[in-house]
Amino acid sequence: MVVKAELSVSQCESELSTELRPLDHDGFFTGTFHKKRLAKGFLRVVLPSELLGCLNLDELTIQPRHVSDDMTVKDRIADVIYRVPVRGTDHHIDLFVILEHKSYNDLWTVFQLWRYVYFVCRQEYEKTEDAGRGHVPADYRLPPVVAIVLHHGESRFTGKTELSELFLQLPGIERYLPKLQAVLFDLNTVADDAIPEDPEVPEMKLVLAALKLVFRKDVTTKIAEILEELKPLTDDPVIREFIRAVWCYLVSSAKHMERYEELYDTIKSVVEVESMPTMLEKWTAEAVAKGKAEGESAGRAKMVLKALRKKFKKVPKGIEESVLAMSDPIALESLLEHAIDSKTLDEFATML
Repeated sequence: MVVKAELSVSQCESELSTELRPLDHDGFFTGTFHKKRLAKGFLRVVLPSELLGCLNLDELTIQPRHVSDDMTVKDRIADVIYRVPVRGTDHHIDLFVILEHKSYNDLWTVFQLWRYVYFVCRQEYEKTEDAGRGHVPADYRLPPVVAIVLHHGESRFTGKTELSELFLQLPGIERYLPKLQAVLFDLNTVADDAIPEDPEVPEMKLVLAALKLVFRKDVTTKIAEILEELKPLTDDPVIREFIRAVWCYLVSSAKHMERYEELYDTIKSVVEVESMPTMLEKWTAEAVAKGKAEGESAGRAKMVLKALRKKFKKVPKGIEESVLAMSDPIALESLLEHAIDSKTLDEFATML
């Protein structure tokens, strides 16, 4: 298998847009954790002190997220990849950190991380091989990679964090299974008064609190308290930028924002957000329109499945998932006709 991975060293930090726009969980996470200052603060929180002593965090770089697998011709996008130089080495050696964000309980997260770890290692190996014109030195070692899961769903993360636990267990096989122990940083296990802080990265507490509280009813009150703490520091344009991002994220993604006026007043006293009420009305209208469209599509998808069950009794899970994933009402209407006319499920499946 030939793997191409675009993970060259580069300063490719994502900028948090000053334009006020909706942010979903993934958009907020990648936009904030692709900032070098926050990245350094977060790694100081999650990595063991003895490992941190080996790393030059000041030279941390944010890596491109896209990797591709020629075998499947499919791009894979990691949430965050950091490259950190290792201190005291004779050659330029780097440690990689792959940070995966989850807002729900994905039981296959560590398997997903394993693929990213492979891509990073394969890329570094091939660079060494190319530099040696097809020869890899006997003393070459693959770069160390740390995999981290940051979870902030409505309940605790219960997925496995050790790769070997995903395999079928047989007597005597444990030592032969691949090992990858991911670091789990689950915000559901962090108390409200114990959200990590870093004096060099004051915005980190706000970002982690937004992720932790986004599903809760007291989100506006708690965030307002943190904003008051940050108020003396808001001459820093980076902090103002993060505050705007938190507002955009909560307005568009928080489960409970009935008291958004209170939070708006607090934010307005810290940063300029005069256009936000107009944006809020626009987002609300877009959400209503989207909801209506999704409702119409869901209804038609159910009609397609009902027709299939009536004709073929049992519908394979793969077909059911494909139908439910469709969002175009016109396409679903056409699919309903095919459900009625198709003589077999295989014939119907060719139209998906």
